[in-house]
Amino acid sequence: MWRLDDAKQMSARVRWIAVALALGMLSLGAQTARADTPLTLGGVSLGASVLDAVKSFGAPGLVATTDDGVEWRWYDARGLDIDVLADSSLIVRQILARRPQPLSGFASALVQPREFPVLERSADEAARTMRSSGGVRLAEPEDTISAWRVVVAIVVLELRNDNVQRILALDTGAAARLGYIAGVAPPPYRAPRLLEQYAVDYPKRAIERRAEGTVVVKVLIASSGNVKDVTVLVSSGDADIDGSEMLSMRRSKFLPAHCDGQPCDGIYVDREEYTLSP
Repeated sequence: MWRLDDAKQMSARVRWIAVALALGMLSLGAQTARADTPLTLGGVSLGASVLDAVKSFGAPGLVATTDDGVEWRWYDARGLDIDVLADSSLIVRQILARRPQPLSGFASALVQPREFPVLERSADEAARTMRSSGGVRLAEPEDTISAWRVVVAIVVLELRNDNVQRILALDTGAAARLGYIAGVAPPPYRAPRLLEQYAVDYPKRAIERRAEGTVVVKVLIASSGNVKDVTVLVSSGDADIDGSEMLSMRRSKFLPAHCDGQPCDGIYVDREEYTLSP
């Protein structure tokens, strides 16, 4: 027969178990939430549209169409040089962050990326920071690289003299392509090449308004090499300047993309800066 004290003790144990289970479920829920949260570096998120970075940083300082994707670069964006590689759908697949390059011989002040504040830290100190961020170190044959799995992404610390010089964030596809994790290699792809750009004059109405700006356009190129469509991704802020760049791309000559050795449709992204002489 149970005594009252036994019942009180059992009741206390039940309450303790219930609290422990609740805490466990909350902890599990937090881990799931972290796994569902895209990894960010320098304020840019893997899996997001690269145009979100444009909203944050403005027009890029460089855009280049490569066989691995379209490179977008911002110089000294909030204290960092940010280099993003996006796919043909404009989705961010990898992000590179580093200290801005010196200007006129003077180095910029170091601004750490909020997500991984390890730039120019020693490899040991960076390793402690990565572990505290939930990172799991991957085996690396070189001592100039320290690679970490963080949730479902890969973060690579590039070292020089045992200090972190650059941070590279990769989604699983990019990490597999670069050999950091196992995965199926994509078929060989060669991006379209610009053979001859059609020259356009500075728009007269833009000159009258003293309008300037940087415009980025996406050119859809058929397997024949013909231009199928041109759209503005980043506007200069002036319709005449945007129109001139679109006309230039429509009348330019391209070599088509090649998928697994055969001509195929592809995209070419072009950036042009329109400036007037003083």
